[in-house]
Formats: sequence, structure tokens, C-alpha cells
Amino acid sequence: MYPVTEESVQPAVDVFAWVALMLALFLGANLLLDRFSGGQPIQVAVPTAAPDAIIAPYPRYTITQGPHGAAYGHLAVDLSAGKGAPIRSPITGVVTARYRDRYGNTTLVIENEYYEITLLHGVYTVVEGEAVEQGQVIGKESNKGYTTDMQGRPCKGRDCGYHTHLNIYDKRLGANVNPLRLLEKSP
Repeated sequence: MYPVTEESVQPAVDVFAWVALMLALFLGANLLLDRFSGGQPIQVAVPTAAPDAIIAPYPRYTITQGPHGAAYGHLAVDLSAGKGAPIRSPITGVVTARYRDRYGNTTLVIENEYYEITLLHGVYTVVEGEAVEQGQVIGKESNKGYTTDMQGRPCKGRDCGYHTHLNIYDKRLGANVNPLRLLEKSP
């Protein structure tokens, strides 16, 4: 047996006392903040997206074709969220063009000081000259124009090939850029 001395007795930490102390400190701090703010909510700056930020046209999507490359003359990607999914504007800017190209593809171009975004195949609800905000719904996913199924067969007249063709031209670089690299950094 070992003798019990004052030095060998460690005070036990009462968990409930510890929680009560933390709660009292938290409530006290909140009361002080309330008193110094005059009972008014404290305003803080809300972060905004950088002017050169880009978001994907869908919150969730599947990449159906990666960067197109030299054979296509650009680095566009094909993204799908499903037939009729809302398409969001990747940037804040102005619709500078809306037309059908020589292949029948519905085409929408949105620009700002940094980027020219080209989207194909959708049913677009915005018009040329219209200002759009990043994240604003601008249309819905479709298969307008020349689209193919997973085996490469044309979808004309068939219920397949729904996607958005996304090309990003960076005006600062004077070149098309890989959208996937920019979308990795998006908020």
C-alpha cells in the first residue's frame, strides 16, 4: 500500500463544471457584444465572386467529352446534367450572340471583360444584348443541332445526345482555354 499525501491527490476535473464554465463565458461574450453593438446586428462584408470567376453551367454534371483539342480547333468540353436541366450562366456578362450555326447547333455567346463563353445545343431563354448574372438560369439542356449518342451515331430525330458544349475564350491570353481547369477552381 502506498500512503496518500496531498501531493499524490490530483483534483478530478468535473466535466459538468467545465461545460458550465464554457457556456457562461460564451453567453457573457454574447451579452457584451450585444451591449456594444446597441442591440443591432453586426454587419460584415459578404464575399463576392471575383470578376474573372467562372462556374459550371450545372451544379452537378457528367463530362461526356473532355477537351476537344486540335481536331476541333478549340478546347471545349461537353457536360450533361440531363434532358431539360436548367443551364446557368458561367459568368456575369452580356449575351453578345444567339443563333443557329451551319450544323443547326443552337449557339449562345456571353461575354465580359475577361471571357467569351460559347454554349451549344441548349434551348436558350435569354436574348442578344441582355445582361446576365453568374448563376442565372439562361436556358435548359437539349440536343439541338448535331449531337451524337455514346456510340457516335447522330441523334437527329432520336431522344439522345443531351448536353451542353462549353467553350471558354480567355481575352487576356487571346486563346481558348481548358474549361475543366477553370471549373476546378470555381466556387
